[in-house]
Amino acid sequence: MKKLLFIALFIAAPLTQALEVVTIDMNKVFENYYRTLIENKKLAKEKDITESRLKEMQAQVYKLQNDYQTLMRESMNPVLSEGARTQKKQDAEAKATEGQAALKNLKFFQQNLQKEAVGKRRTITAELTKDIQKVVDKYAVDNKVDLVLDASGKSVNGVNLVIYSKNSLSITDKILAKINKGHEDFVNKIMNEKKAETDKATK
Repeated sequence: MKKLLFIALFIAAPLTQALEVVTIDMNKVFENYYRTLIENKKLAKEKDITESRLKEMQAQVYKLQNDYQTLMRESMNPVLSEGARTQKKQDAEAKATEGQAALKNLKFFQQNLQKEAVGKRRTITAELTKDIQKVVDKYAVDNKVDLVLDASGKSVNGVNLVIYSKNSLSITDKILAKINKGHEDFVNKIMNEKKAETDKATK
């Protein structure tokens, strides 16, 4: 009987060693990481500059199109001499050529702008995620955690991978505190600015 009891306890022993599992909202951590906030401000500034340049190029195209139309109308003005009308038509053709070149440059600029923006965002995201991963890994080792689940992750069907978990299992705030240590004032400043913008937009 004792032998059977010992065997039963031996078999059940591994099952009593509970797996240490925690969850983290990686989206929240990433979006509130001070380095992410810094990069977002840089990207926003760059976007303003490129949009300004884009508007200038668009205005140039519109102007050339209007100049072409004006010159074409003038080239058909019977009041003008034949020589003057011919000159107007030649000027119009020159504007048309210039306009086509400007339009081509505009499209090229737009295409490259989009590619560069996507590529830069992907590079930044990978770099910052790597930073966060290091902090999470160290936390897991220091606290003897066996498994860390991303509560913000979704399946291919758009369903949350973590259907339910206790709030006490979340280490989101702990990781945020670690990665933002020494930068709390900056983070709070950005958060307050965002809140003010949101409040203003909803009024």
